[in-house]
Parts: sequence; C-alpha cells; structure tokens
Amino acid sequence: MPFAALPVIRQKETKYFCDYFRLRVVPSCQILSYCSERILIPNPRKMAIVETPIDNRFYTRYESENLANMHLISPQKRLQYSQATINNYHNFIQQVQVLHSSHLSSTNIVNPLASKLKLFDGDIPLSKILTWQLPELFDVFLSSCDINLNETEISDDILTFATAFISAGARHVISSLWSVEDLTRALFCLFYYQHRQKYKRSEALEKAQNQLRYLTGTQLSSYKKQLEEYLEQYMKHENSEKIQQQKEKLSWFSQQNFPFIHPYYWAGFISQGIS
Repeated sequence: MPFAALPVIRQKETKYFCDYFRLRVVPSCQILSYCSERILIPNPRKMAIVETPIDNRFYTRYESENLANMHLISPQKRLQYSQATINNYHNFIQQVQVLHSSHLSSTNIVNPLASKLKLFDGDIPLSKILTWQLPELFDVFLSSCDINLNETEISDDILTFATAFISAGARHVISSLWSVEDLTRALFCLFYYQHRQKYKRSEALEKAQNQLRYLTGTQLSSYKKQLEEYLEQYMKHENSEKIQQQKEKLSWFSQQNFPFIHPYYWAGFISQGIS
C-alpha cells in the first residue's frame, strides 16, 4: 500500500496519510543529494512529449493533445507513434528540460535492470538509462503502465525507472505504482500540469490527487462530450464495440457522486526528487 493511502482513523472518520502530510518519495539520501547539488533551472520551459500506442489505453492521445495545447508544444516537439524510436528517444530527451513520456513498460521484478521502456522499434532497458547523462533534463512525467512497480527483494527498492532517470540527470520524476485506470490517468496528468503552473511539484501532485479524488460525477460530465468526440474521432481503428464500452464506462462514472474517491484511482502517483 502506498503511503498516501495509509488509513488514519480519527473520531470514527477514516482519513488518509496524505490528508495530513504532503508526500515526496526519496529512493535514497544519496540520490536526493544528487538532485539538490545539480544546477537548478528557475523555469524549465523546453517541454516535449513522447507517445506510442498502448493496448487497452484509449486516452493516451487525448492526454497528449491537451498537454500540447496547454503548453503550445509544436509537432516537432512530439515523438508520436512510429517516430518514437529508440534512437530518436535518446536524442530527443537530450534537448528538452521537461519530458512527458506516455508509453508501455515491462517490469522485471526478478532482475530490475532488465526492466524495459517499450518504444516503436524496440525496448530500452533500465540498465541503459542508468548510463545516460542528461544534464539539461529537469522534470520527467512517466505516464506508463506499472512503470514504477518494483518487488524484488534484492533491489532495496531503488532500481526503478524513476531512479534511473534521476541518476541520469533529472531533478524530479512523477511515476505511478500500478496501472491506473486509463481515464483517471489522463485526467490526473492534465490536473497536475494545470496546478504546476502555480505550485511546486509535490504540491501540484497533491492538488491534482485531491482534484481527482473529489471530482463529482456532475463535474466529470463537463468533460463527457469532448471525451466521446475524441473516442469517435481518434479511436476509429478500434471496433465499435470497444468504443461503446468506453462510452458506457464514462456514462457510469458520470452518474456516481464521487467516481474516483477510492485510492486505486489517485494514490498510485508519486513524486520523487526535489520538490
């Protein structure tokens, strides 16, 4: 169970650890020291997006399109689908300060160094990322399935993709502890980047979690038309039955008082590195 969702019972009311503390995960004191000693960039603005198709992930493009519009990211600063090759990815991230990376990963719980980021033409093992030097890279958002999952007993809980990017040069990484519901992952990303315009990283994450957690079905309905149009326009390669299932799920969420109140939907996102 993540720290954010640890129950705290007070006066017959169940709250969570995150209701009393703003949380930031530190893989190790040494890695945190690396982050603090690096040259800080006051307002890192050179942002880029990497996105590749993901099975059973319907809102990857919705997430990326909205981020691109929010931050005025040009097509040249987006690696999409067949462009997201291993070589392009490595060259790309050496030129940016903020990276939003949305694609599939494969976690190896027996040998974490063999865990992989899956791109269009192959995989990048975690061991390879540890050898990179990315002095300009500041913020990384790993919007991928099970990207931070790590259960092997021999790793001391430090050999994750977030740790690898921090070791390579990033000052801060957001990742998820499990495969979060597709729709809520996309909404959380948008909420986080909206709050990030005003708040520090860990505070923006906290506010995004709470916004998702207390989002009402009525509020979700305001996104419903846009999301349905997106499903029709960009999911043409999917069969009509799958699109209809997504619409029905969206309608069901919209009918609930607080559809994403359970920690499953919001507690898996964690902040690592500087605040």
